[in-house]
Order: sequence, then C-alpha cells, then structure tokens
Amino acid sequence: MHPALWLITIALVLAAAAMWLWQRAAGRVRQDLSAAFANQQIQDRQRSSAVVAGPQDVVVRRFQTEALRYFFLRAGIQDPSSKLYLKLIFPGVVLIVVAGLFGGFFSALGTFLLYVLLLNFHFWLKTSKLQRTMVRQLPGFLDTLVRLVTIGNSIGSAFQTAIVSVDGPLRLVLDRANRQVQAGVDLEHALSREALIFRFKELELVATVIGVAGRFGGRSDQVLDRMGAFMRDLAHSRQELSALSAEIRLSAWIMGLMPIGIGIFLVIFNNNMFVGMWNDPIGQKMLIGAVILQIVGGFWLYRLAKTM
Repeated sequence: MHPALWLITIALVLAAAAMWLWQRAAGRVRQDLSAAFANQQIQDRQRSSAVVAGPQDVVVRRFQTEALRYFFLRAGIQDPSSKLYLKLIFPGVVLIVVAGLFGGFFSALGTFLLYVLLLNFHFWLKTSKLQRTMVRQLPGFLDTLVRLVTIGNSIGSAFQTAIVSVDGPLRLVLDRANRQVQAGVDLEHALSREALIFRFKELELVATVIGVAGRFGGRSDQVLDRMGAFMRDLAHSRQELSALSAEIRLSAWIMGLMPIGIGIFLVIFNNNMFVGMWNDPIGQKMLIGAVILQIVGGFWLYRLAKTM
C-alpha cells in the first residue's frame, strides 16, 4: 500500500479517537464541575488537618489534583500520603533503570508501559471490588432507612441515624454526604455529588427519589422499600449472568491483553528485533497495522467484557 494511504488511515483513526476522547472529556468536565462544590467543605477539613501533618504530606496534598483524589477515593484510599506515592513510584523507577542498563532505551520504555498498565489494572480491580461491595450494602441501608421513616422520622434524620449501621466502603460515601448535609447542602444534592464522584448510579437513583419526595411529598418509604427489593433482584441477576458469561469474559480479557503483553515482552527482552522491524519499510507497516488492529479489537473486546 502507498505510504500516503497509510498516513490517511492513521489520521482517520486518530481523528476518531480524538473525537471520542473529546466527548468523554466534556462529560468528565461536567461531572467535575457539579462535584466541585461537594468537596469544598471536605477540602477545608483537609487543610485544617494538614496543619498537624508532616511537611511531606502537606506538599503531596498541595500537588494533588481533583481527578487524582477521586481516583484514589474510588479505590478506597481517602488520604494518600507521600509513603503511598513512594511505594508506587520507587519499584517502577528501579525496574526502568535496570531495564535501561541491560536492554537500552526501548527496554526501559517497555518496562515503563508494562508497569503503568499493571498499576492501572490493580487499581481498577480494587475499584470494581469496592463498587460491587457498595451495591450489595445499599439494599440493607435502604431497609434501615425505610424502618426509621416508617416510625415517624424525617428522611434527613433517618439518614443520619441509619449511617451508624453501615460499615465498609458504603460508610465512606455516606459519611462524606453526611458532612455536606451538616454543612448546609441538601441531602439530595449531597448524595448526587457523591454518586458522581464514585460513579455509583444506584446511589444517584436513591438521591432522585429523596429529592422528589422532598419537593412533591408522597410515600418515599414505599418507593425506597421497593427500590431495595429491586436492587437485590438486580444483583442476583447480575451474579447469574456473570457466572454464565465467565468463560466469554475471560476469553475477551485474554484476547485483548495477550497481544499487548507479548508485544511489551518482546520490546523489553528482544528490542533488536523490534528496531529491525521498525527500520524495515514492510516491518514498519506491519507494526502500524498491528497497533491499529489492537486498538480497535481491544476496544470492542472491552465493551464485550463490560456488558456481560
């Protein structure tokens, strides 16, 4: 194929990827703007607690971004310290230096990519596990909330009382929402903002029900009771679907990650072959085509694994 056609193909693929990333970035910006006020009071508390913290932790908090804080929050880490960053960065730096000394620049680059990929996969597993735990805990919290509302408590007071009966990752989300309520934020808005931060759609649905009940009245306890029963049935159906599609999802993950792993392995341990292919015109075209096919195939396999 003529080199110009390759360039046009790569340009079209990059343009499509840029449009997709732009749409996702626009959605993330809207979420971050709606969640910024939710964390204002929490940040004030963190600034006050930073006075008694060590100087290294103060520097770490200063250079943390909102996206990074939310990333660690979704993984169950409330206040990442300098020790955590050292534990994450130091092994990677050692591995990259060793790979660079023994294998050269491409080995160091492949080691860096592999380490970043493994770190992201580790935190993705932690985040997924915590989200599944929160989904399992939410119906029990709704049952306690319904009982307190039934005996005459308001939704606000019942919410604050029911938090005591919750443990685990759901307690973190509810405590953050409760601190915002105590600072003067409506319960509906506090729950909605925390649902956006933690990407917890079920909690956003609960916030919607509470907001509708607060504005228009009605038997919110009955709606929440039925919602809890529906969430239990939905979780049971998801478990059955997950068990039935385990083989398909595992195959999708293997097919999506194995080419990436093999390619990085070859770059780390035999980068002379990679450099030789890149310097050869036909080999260069094969590498570019393999990258394009891997991006497209990995995207569809990821969608397949997520929908199962």
